[in-house]
Amino acid sequence: MKKAIYAFSGDPITFGHIDIIKRATRVFKEVIVGIGVNPNKKYMFTLEQRTDMAKKSLKKIPDVKVIAFKGLLVDYAFEHGIPVILKGVRNIRDFDYEVMMHQLSESQKLDIDTYLLPAKQDLSHISSSAAKALQQEQGLIHEYVSLYVKMCLEAKMSGQYIIGVTGEIGVGKSYISNRIEKIGNEKGIPVHNIELDHIGHQILGTLKEPIYENVREEIEKEFGPGVRLNDGSINRKALGEIVFNNKEKLERLNALLYSPLMVRLRRELYMKKGLILFNAALIAESNMAYLSNNNIILVTADKKSQKRRLMERKLTREQIKKRLESQFNMIQKKENLLAQISENSCGKLWLFDNSDLPDINDTERHKEEYELFDEIVRSVDIYGELRFKSLWKRLHISGSYQDEYDKIIQAYAESRRTYHSLSHIIHGLEYLNDIRNKLTLPDEVECAWWYHDIVYKPGSDTNEEESVFTTREVLEKTCMDETRIKQICGFILATKHPANPQSPDAGYFADIDLVILGVSYADFLDYEEKIRNEYYYIQDQKYRVERKRFLTCLLNQPFIYHTEYFRNKYEKQARENIMKLFNTLE
Repeated sequence: MKKAIYAFSGDPITFGHIDIIKRATRVFKEVIVGIGVNPNKKYMFTLEQRTDMAKKSLKKIPDVKVIAFKGLLVDYAFEHGIPVILKGVRNIRDFDYEVMMHQLSESQKLDIDTYLLPAKQDLSHISSSAAKALQQEQGLIHEYVSLYVKMCLEAKMSGQYIIGVTGEIGVGKSYISNRIEKIGNEKGIPVHNIELDHIGHQILGTLKEPIYENVREEIEKEFGPGVRLNDGSINRKALGEIVFNNKEKLERLNALLYSPLMVRLRRELYMKKGLILFNAALIAESNMAYLSNNNIILVTADKKSQKRRLMERKLTREQIKKRLESQFNMIQKKENLLAQISENSCGKLWLFDNSDLPDINDTERHKEEYELFDEIVRSVDIYGELRFKSLWKRLHISGSYQDEYDKIIQAYAESRRTYHSLSHIIHGLEYLNDIRNKLTLPDEVECAWWYHDIVYKPGSDTNEEESVFTTREVLEKTCMDETRIKQICGFILATKHPANPQSPDAGYFADIDLVILGVSYADFLDYEEKIRNEYYYIQDQKYRVERKRFLTCLLNQPFIYHTEYFRNKYEKQARENIMKLFNTLE
C-alpha cells in the first residue's frame, strides 16, 4: 500500500505511538505522522513542541514524515491524497471511540478508510498521561518515552535539567561537581549535586525503613557475616575487599543495590529545581546514562595525577589496581557513552581534563570550568528557564523570576504563533551568546530579546511599540532605573524592519532577528512557510504581493545586516535566498 496517516496529539509521543508507527511502515510505503489540535483539549506542550518531540523520537525510522495540522483529520487526508487513516487501540474503550470517529469520518463522504492496530500487550499500559503522572512524582519514565521526550518532560514539569558526572576513580569527579555548583550559585542558577556513592553509603548504613534492613541482611548472607558491624550497618571497607577482587561479586552487589538506589535517588530529586548533577563512577558500566538523558561530563586525569590522589586516600597499590580493574577505563567509558548517545539520538558528552597541570594557573583552569558550565546550560536549557533566571539575577531587579518567566512562556505559546514562538527566542539566545563579547550592554540586549515579540499580532504595524509598552510595564514594577529601561526598549524598536539602529548594540540586536534570512535555503523555506501560516487569513495573491514588498525593502538597502560580523556570515546567502523565493512568488 502507498500511504497512510497516523494522527494523535503527541502530548507527548510515547513508545506506544512509536511501536504503531514502526509496524505501519512494514505495510505502507510512506507513513505520515500527524500531530493535531483538539480545540477542547488543554495541552502541556505547544503544537510546535509536540511536533519537535515527534520528529526527534522518530528520526531513525525510514519512510516517516511528521507534520502538524489543524482541523478535521479526514479533510487533511483527502487534500493530500492519503487514502487510509491509522489508529492505535489499547483497550475496548479505545476501540469503541475509534469506531465512532471512523463513522464520523465516513459521514463526510470523502472515501477515506480507517485501519485499527491493537497495541502490543507489553505496551498497552503506556500513555502520554501515564508518563506525565509518573514524572510528576519523579518516577522512571525511560521505558515510556524517548530520552529527548523525557528531557522535555523533566524541564517542563519539574524544572529539572539532569547531568551525569562520571570518570575513573581519583580523577576529581566531586571537585568538578562542586565547582559547577559554585559557578551556578554565582550565576543565579541552582545546582544540586547528588553523589550516588553517598546514597549507597546511606543504604549500607542505618536507614531504618524495612527494605534497607532487608538489603543489609541480603548482603550479609551473600558476602558473609564479616561485612556486618555490631550496629547493623555494613562494613564498607570489608565489603570492598571482597567485591573489588571479584567481578561477579561486584555485579551481584550492584544488583542488590539497584532498586533501593533508584528509590533513594527519586527521594533526592523530589522538588529540586535547576541543574541536577548525578555523580557516579559506574554510569557507563551500569547502563545508567538514561538517568541524565545521556548528557554526561566525563572527567579525566593523567595517570600521575590519578595515582597521587589515590595514594592520598591511603589505598595500597594493590587496592588501587583492583579498583581500577573493576571499572571501565576512560576510553571504554567514552566509547560506551557515545554508543548510547548514538543509539538514542539524544545526549552530549563533555570531556574535561582535570589533571594536575602546574603550568596552568587558577585563572585559566577556572575559565575552562566556566566555559564547561555555559556549554552545559546551552545544551540542556531547552526552554530557556535557566538562562532567564540567571539574567534576572544579573539585572539585580526585584520580583519573582518564575512568575515573569511563566508569563513569557504563555505569551509565546499563543496558537497564532508558528514562527514568532519560544523557539525563535531560544535560537536567538544562541546567536546572542556568540557575539556577547562584542556588546556594550549584553544583559540589556538579552532582556530586550526575551521581550521583543512579547506582543505579536500578524499584520499589525504596532507590534514593536506594543511590546515596548508591555516591557516597560513589567520593568517599572521591578524598580529598574529609567535609563536602563529606555535602553532595553530602544533595542526592541530596532526590530521594526527595515530598521535604522541607533547604536552598535542595536545593530547586533536587529541582525540577530534577521539571521533566519541567511540560513540554508531549506531552513529559509521552512521559516517562510511558518510566516505564511501566521497570515493564514490573507488570500494567496495579496500575501505574495505584501511579502515581496517587504523583502524588496530589505534587498534595496546597501546591506541587509547592520554589522560586519553578521554581513560576513549571512549577507550573501540571505540575498540568494530572497531572490530564489521571488521566483516562487511571481
